[in-house]
Amino acid sequence: MKGDNVMITDHALKRTCARTGYNPKTSERFIETALERGKSANEFASKERNYLLRKANGGCRLMVHNSYCFIVSKDDYCITMYSVPEWFGKIRYDGKREIRNVKKYIRFNDFLEKEDTANGLGKVS
Repeated sequence: MKGDNVMITDHALKRTCARTGYNPKTSERFIETALERGKSANEFASKERNYLLRKANGGCRLMVHNSYCFIVSKDDYCITMYSVPEWFGKIRYDGKREIRNVKKYIRFNDFLEKEDTANGLGKVS
């Protein structure tokens, strides 16, 4: 049921060509593959699912495939597609804790390493 009998609008085809750099024929195959093999919003964890459900207006369903989200209407028309954010689908862990803000975590740990090196407490090999 995922990709069966879905029509592709001109807008979706143009957006796919523009955002992926594929020609129209390859873009059409890419959309068909995404709708067949993609994951729906209910197959993701809560953070990603909530993001996708906010994007689904008016009962549209969403399929995510290859870092792109495809919006399909109730009438089985692929309306458009867009790329998902960089954080989407990636979970970072430090031991047992999930890292929520990767940039802040890296910046803080780099600061600690520089401070240790300045104090003469460099890494022990």
